[in-house]
Amino acid sequence: MSRTALALTDMVQNGGVNIPTGTAIDQANGMNVAIPGSDTTASCSINGLWLLVQTTNGADKVVTVRGGTGTAASTRGGSGDLAVTAHAASGGAIIGPLETNRFAQNDGSVNIDFASGATGFITAFMWPTRW
Repeated sequence: MSRTALALTDMVQNGGVNIPTGTAIDQANGMNVAIPGSDTTASCSINGLWLLVQTTNGADKVVTVRGGTGTAASTRGGSGDLAVTAHAASGGAIIGPLETNRFAQNDGSVNIDFASGATGFITAFMWPTRW
């Protein structure tokens, strides 16, 4: 299974960005967010990652952020996955901020999976590193 790459939208300090269209949810393969400048240590910038999930199928669906496998994850390895319900009535969910020590994979990225039948869009936002 090859996960679909999810691009980051960088937020700006004391400013704003247009809400992007997002990337279509790939329920079959899952998604992967590469974190710029990340590594497998607790110094990764992943602590500024937020996900906007917009559902379009009219039913509540679970979004799962997979627990980390990287070196940094060993300090929170027992915490495992994070499952959040994206509610159809509200149009989805905002997930985050996400911790390096819990979600970083070996390459410093983050993996996201979706319940069967999930459709819609997902956008990844990164807060400025010097907030």
